[in-house]
Amino acid sequence: MSSDSDRPKSERAVLREQMDASLHEYERESRSLLLSSIAAGLEIGFSFFLMVVLFSHFHELLEKSTLHLVLSLSYPIGFILVIIGRTDLFTEHTTLAILPVVDGRQRIRDLGRIWGLIYLGNMIGAFVFALILVSYALVSQNIVPSGFDYYGQKLIDDNNSALFLGAVLAGWLMGLLGWLVSSSTDTIGRITVITVVTFVIGFGGLPHCVAGAVAIFSAWIGGDAGVGLLEVIRFQVIATLGNTIGGAVFVGLLKYGYITNNLP
Repeated sequence: MSSDSDRPKSERAVLREQMDASLHEYERESRSLLLSSIAAGLEIGFSFFLMVVLFSHFHELLEKSTLHLVLSLSYPIGFILVIIGRTDLFTEHTTLAILPVVDGRQRIRDLGRIWGLIYLGNMIGAFVFALILVSYALVSQNIVPSGFDYYGQKLIDDNNSALFLGAVLAGWLMGLLGWLVSSSTDTIGRITVITVVTFVIGFGGLPHCVAGAVAIFSAWIGGDAGVGLLEVIRFQVIATLGNTIGGAVFVGLLKYGYITNNLP
């Protein structure tokens, strides 16, 4: 016989929990929010670390499709570290932080502060992790520089339309992930949800503006294929815009709209 704690939370309860969590973020000091966001940018880098290590060891042994599957299976590790560890990731807050604004409890400029601090911290963490990773690759036999080039090219090969639409899908999935994690009642369930959703993002090659930043920064700093600064900027601008729209519109606004309109 299942207990109440084993039952999924209602949509109203999840919205209430998401709203409370978001309001807590608005009340935090800017320094705390920035440091937590830097930590998230660093931690999510372990997804790319594991992927590039696996690439280095297996790219000559596995066919292309099998290699892609193996690397995608390693993609969730950084997200697990960030989400279970409760540091602040921009693509979670595209959905979370907009809820108090549409509810009239916070202003647009306050939303800009939250998004700006979290994004800045994530980018600082991603860049620092890329520097450490490239430095490690110079002295270690576990990583080959061609791994940086492999991922860098995958991120910039798509045209702007494909990059944007893929980023919208990634932001949409990340918004749903935050919702599903709130719905889960135990840590194992949350890890399972994180693993499944982020595997879909990785396997689908959908651009994530923070995890992708670690990869493209590494390709820019340590690759040999010549990923340039303009390509880095193009990827980051389009991926960030798409992720924001995917999370804020397709999850935040829609979930808030249909749940609040269904209230008695």
